[in-house]
Amino acid sequence: MFFSLTATANESDTDHVDETIVATPLPDGYWIEAFPFKPGDTPDIIAYGLGFLGKPSAIKFLINPVNSGSSGWKVNEIASLDFPVGLTYADLTGNGFNDVIIVDRYGPSMNNVLHFTSILWDAATNNGGRIRWLRNPGVRDSPQAWEAHDIGNSTGMHRIAAGHFTTSDQTQVLALPIIPRSSDLTSPAPILVFTPVYGSDPTQGPTSWNEDVAFDSEFRLIHDARVLSKTNEDLDMILVAGREGIVLLWFDKPSQAWKYNVVGDGLPQSGNNPYWGSGSLDVCRVDDDEIGYIATSEAFHGNVVSVYVKKPGAPTGVEALKDRTYWERIVLGDFGPLNDQYTGTIHHVKAIQIGPESVPQSFALACMGAPIGTPENQGVYIYTPVNLTTGEFKRVKITDQSAGRVAAASFSQPTGQDPDIASISYYVPDYFTGLDPPNVRIDTLSSRSLEISALRLNKDILLLIPRPSVIPEGQYRSLPFWILAGKRITLVVLPPQGTYDFNETDAVKVIFGTIIYGSNGGVLTRGIAPAAKTTQSTLVPSPITAGDDGAVFLRIEVLNDQPQGPFSTMSDVTSLNDLPNNAYVSADARLAPLPFIKVDTMDWASSGLWNNFEFYNVTGFHVHFNDDTFDSVVHMQAWTLGLGETARFHDHTDKSFCEIHFCLSNGGGTGGMQTTFSLTPARDQRYFPDDYTEPIDPAAELTRTYVETNSTLLVVPDMHEHGPLWKIQAGSQARPVIRPDDTVDYPWHAWLASRFGDWTLPIVPALPSDQQKYDVWMAFEFPSTAFQY
Repeated sequence: MFFSLTATANESDTDHVDETIVATPLPDGYWIEAFPFKPGDTPDIIAYGLGFLGKPSAIKFLINPVNSGSSGWKVNEIASLDFPVGLTYADLTGNGFNDVIIVDRYGPSMNNVLHFTSILWDAATNNGGRIRWLRNPGVRDSPQAWEAHDIGNSTGMHRIAAGHFTTSDQTQVLALPIIPRSSDLTSPAPILVFTPVYGSDPTQGPTSWNEDVAFDSEFRLIHDARVLSKTNEDLDMILVAGREGIVLLWFDKPSQAWKYNVVGDGLPQSGNNPYWGSGSLDVCRVDDDEIGYIATSEAFHGNVVSVYVKKPGAPTGVEALKDRTYWERIVLGDFGPLNDQYTGTIHHVKAIQIGPESVPQSFALACMGAPIGTPENQGVYIYTPVNLTTGEFKRVKITDQSAGRVAAASFSQPTGQDPDIASISYYVPDYFTGLDPPNVRIDTLSSRSLEISALRLNKDILLLIPRPSVIPEGQYRSLPFWILAGKRITLVVLPPQGTYDFNETDAVKVIFGTIIYGSNGGVLTRGIAPAAKTTQSTLVPSPITAGDDGAVFLRIEVLNDQPQGPFSTMSDVTSLNDLPNNAYVSADARLAPLPFIKVDTMDWASSGLWNNFEFYNVTGFHVHFNDDTFDSVVHMQAWTLGLGETARFHDHTDKSFCEIHFCLSNGGGTGGMQTTFSLTPARDQRYFPDDYTEPIDPAAELTRTYVETNSTLLVVPDMHEHGPLWKIQAGSQARPVIRPDDTVDYPWHAWLASRFGDWTLPIVPALPSDQQKYDVWMAFEFPSTAFQY
């Protein structure tokens, strides 16, 4: 079963989600784990519920079609256990296959005051709180149950973790009961360490396990744990969530004793509520700091979402967890009041890497759906940091279905893509069962932060692009968006040092960063414009390589089945919307027409200066980065001008930008930019001095004598662009002079078509098609910040 889900309007539009139902209907639901059958494999899934009195739970091994070669997920039952709860895995035999470590015989409930039919199963009298390991048979679809071996017992055993806690010689199991006996929410429960003992053939697995007590009477209601691998030299530390809050546990080698530090107290105690502290947690990386921030839900099965962020001056890594003064708790939200048993909807928190490792990790929240009938309390949410200092996060809901836990892995996508998020319904009879039959589903994220998206923006189209630095190595993003003058224009975002191939006749227009390519035995670097008052061909040899900041550019591809110019009629000058029908392009953007409009019909041309001119415009596209800065990259539009005509001199006093023109078709061969110059040279400068304030004579500028006397021609041939025409600060190559009103200071300049002055303007009637040759060019309006060099 497959369908698509987009984020609700009041959440975030940063992600598109495709949801695949992997297993349905299930009798119940509780745990899900991404399980690599052997290290390096694409993960499979292990999923199960608690089962029922008299009806054990089937531990389902869901075989990934990537591994089986089948068309869908296959289900193989590897064990039948009474009331299984927590699970982890490790290779306990050294044969290269991961074995399952699981807790069972928990009992129907931990608390008989919550209307359960029974209580915890005692370790001494009912073999309760049992930990077992299940031997991996080495074959995914083995028809036999996986061979089970006991590790140990403790009443209320709830969570386990595999790692190296006191020795690096063997994989140990840290065992975390939630309470010591049924209904006892006050007394501490012991934290145990089980160390395997091997016989003469280690491949047969442990022959027994030694049990040690790490903490006997310090902690209560531990509901979640996160192993911090090799953070204690060659040993692991562990972060737990319980009534005491968020606590770091580690074995101190010098003293040969266990130690702990309370990082944060979590939700404060309140009234008769027996649950405070923390209920679930995970550690999220920020840049190169693996302990960047802590995401947590509060408290046991609570409704509060919080993060612990580092204060200024806090160290990186695990050392920050040893001193609570480095941390500040920030509450992100609350899913509403608790029920009369003081529980809510959040069951699990999981760190997730969305995008490359250069961006901070997000975290997922699994919500059961309590109370029933509150859709906002059911499903999986992803929280992505915007500003950690202030605790600002974006939130997106990726599934509306009940979730007890989530597992993040590349189940269906290549490694390096955003992870798939698998989740299982929380469906525990006599405690909480939602309205829908439980299932396992996988939500595949397509992060808009890594994709190019398009939206309608009044008469224009807004293209939102990822920064090149977030595109994974070896990939790029592209989006065809415009067919103009017989050319297909595609927007491409290329990561630093990424490569891209062109066809021989393709042109490239860089709008951010740089590209590098070979030419005549050398290496050339091209940025967003050539040198000032020069032109440059946009035909470059393939392949190109992006510079250190990556590159954003237009690929301009000749369509051989369309006219290429010179264009004798405007009907030959195509301007078609080429945006694809996909999840990242809004329907109104995709369907937006892009016609050339005669300038003398536009509001801004109401002065009559362009009446009866063969002068046309397509207002075009805005390009912005899609991150929180929303930085403008460029605004693009297209123009055409008939033979012998002028677009009239102007100096951009109404808007602030740095404009570069790209000629698609120079109709008469000599069209281009005219820039005025002083008849009395100042320091051999041919352009008006910066303080020149005289206006252009609107009648005289239509004559050849005035124009040729007062301006110089910069011809822009087909598939060429020109460099800066604005006034440039002394000592720089392109940094513009800025007027007091923050506009870029320009000399008078204009596009003039070939054979300007051969006809009296305006040309009435317009030239017939057998004489007409339109110039067609694109204008790129950059923010002045793009030219700070």
